[in-house]
Amino acid sequence: MKKLLIFLAFSWISSSCSSHEKDIVGLWRTDSISNYVNGFSFTNDTKDAHWSYFEYRKDGSLFERRKGEYRKSAYKLISKDSLVYLDSTGKVINGYQILDLNERSLVLKKAQAPYLSGKNQELYQIRYFSKASPKNLAADQ
Repeated sequence: MKKLLIFLAFSWISSSCSSHEKDIVGLWRTDSISNYVNGFSFTNDTKDAHWSYFEYRKDGSLFERRKGEYRKSAYKLISKDSLVYLDSTGKVINGYQILDLNERSLVLKKAQAPYLSGKNQELYQIRYFSKASPKNLAADQ
């Protein structure tokens, strides 16, 4: 009975992760970025040419596109709620907590280092994305 429960739990966890892998694949448009610093927050939702599109591919490659240029890296879902970006050697360069991921929206949270020394500081950034079509990318470039 224990083995059956372990098998079912493992199957459920792996299917949840594979569902996220399926959902993240595609082109994502940055909608807004919120910064939280020790009780104060600011949200930037003014779209301009400096905002990026992120294209997650099935093979684990990631293309960040902005103003006709792109940067290639890799990504990996290390758990249902954790996403990391990797450099060409496989070293983690950024890590995000996945707050929401479905076929239409993606919300990522990144903890940030305190600006000042001292305890009890909380800094993070939340990025909101929506699924985009390649037509959106061509229109914004």
